[in-house]
Amino acid sequence: VMYKRILQQAGFIQFAQLQFLEAKELFRSGQLDVRELISLYPFLLPTSSSFIRSHPPLHEYADLNQLTQGDQEKMIKCKRFLMSYLNEVRSTEVANGYKEDIDTALLKLYAEANHESLLDLLVSENFCLLTDSAAWLEKHKKYFALGLLYHYNGQDAAALQLWVQIVDGDIEDSTRSDLYEYVVDFLTFCSDQDLVWKYSEWVLQKNEEVGVQIFTKRPLEEQEKNINPDDIISCLNKYPKARIKYLEHLVLERKIEKEKYHTHLAALYLEAILQLKSGTTDNCMETVELLLKLRSLLQKSDLYRIHFILDKIRGTDLHMESAILYGKLEEHEKALHILVHELKDFGAAEEYCIWNSENRDLQYRRRLFHMLLSVYLHADTSDCALVMAAVDLLNNHAAEFDAALVLQLVPDSWSVQLLSPFLSGAMRQSIHTKRMTQVALGLAQAENLIYKYEKVKHRGTPILLSDKKVCQVCQNPFCEPAFVRYPNGGMVHTHCATSRHLNSSVTPHSSRSSSET
Repeated sequence: VMYKRILQQAGFIQFAQLQFLEAKELFRSGQLDVRELISLYPFLLPTSSSFIRSHPPLHEYADLNQLTQGDQEKMIKCKRFLMSYLNEVRSTEVANGYKEDIDTALLKLYAEANHESLLDLLVSENFCLLTDSAAWLEKHKKYFALGLLYHYNGQDAAALQLWVQIVDGDIEDSTRSDLYEYVVDFLTFCSDQDLVWKYSEWVLQKNEEVGVQIFTKRPLEEQEKNINPDDIISCLNKYPKARIKYLEHLVLERKIEKEKYHTHLAALYLEAILQLKSGTTDNCMETVELLLKLRSLLQKSDLYRIHFILDKIRGTDLHMESAILYGKLEEHEKALHILVHELKDFGAAEEYCIWNSENRDLQYRRRLFHMLLSVYLHADTSDCALVMAAVDLLNNHAAEFDAALVLQLVPDSWSVQLLSPFLSGAMRQSIHTKRMTQVALGLAQAENLIYKYEKVKHRGTPILLSDKKVCQVCQNPFCEPAFVRYPNGGMVHTHCATSRHLNSSVTPHSSRSSSET
């Protein structure tokens, strides 16, 4: 013990001379109670600490001010040393029994020096005393760090209140420039529903598209168990962009198959588009983005109320959307008429036939293409654009048409040369179809032959019955062609087999034509 005390005293002598490396080794070798060192620094030990300095004392200094004689540069060096030393020993045996004193002192040093490790200390496991640490952080205006301290101690409400005050500018703390986004992320993973609802209005008022993430990015399990989507939608009524984002989350990400959500989202897209179109400001990019989203939803979803959306679109210039809706109603002629005559978008008309016939049979696909051809041909035949569209349709999609029907529809004035690509394609398709049919027929015949062979093969060797053979049971000859055959080859009358209750291994046979000699 005396030897350790000498080492500790030597350590303080080296410390007073700012020989920190030597002092640290002596403190370690002498197993110094680190609180002896902390007590030299005014106000670092918690007020609740029960520490009393060693007696007789290990050094002659009352505190750091006396040791450094007020030299600020020396004081800064001493504080840096203590920061480093405490950080090293806090996770070792040296800290056992007084981790609260060590971590609280370390927090105070970090806060005073504006050290970046302050936040690392607070977000990891620590033993900082709440009362002492909170007062110190507030004194040094470390409000964000104070919020982390509150959070670590389970006081999320106090933490959020501080952070909101920082974002609102009520108190100053420049620790994080992205504190609003941090609060949103914090609320996203906060399990206290009351806190989430309390601050939902605040985050949405600041930025509704970012704020809605407190609902859309919550863990899926919690969304399904603890939050009613209808309550959130009601909360978002004042925030149209956030409401759209949330419904997109329900419909497109979570893929909830509920008519009301799909219809609501389509209606909100439509409402936003019409509002942008009626405005004076140039929002072309936003309008196009919403139009693409609306079209995608109308095409891919089968859950929204078609007539409801169609009624809202009537009287507007949203012709493409009208065509999609008529397609959903299987009113393809109306849809194609809009695409051809209202929009004059022949490429879109062809695309319409393609995506509307996805996962349908060939006849359905052909019917759509024939409808489109009829729309082209039954219009004013003097319209060169429609004539060329019809020719291009036939020449580019020859496989989608019944050549015989097409030749009945096209005007007699059309030359063979005009339709030569179509006719060539139709001929190739016809030959291909014929050959494929022949191949299929040949394969079917071969398969049938295999089945016949297997049938003959499984008939096995015939059983011969003559007047010389007798029943193994009654020893009488067979007078009828019906008999029962044993697995070992023996034969008996059917009535003999029944009377003897033969076991299930007996197999009945019937011989229509036995050979008699």
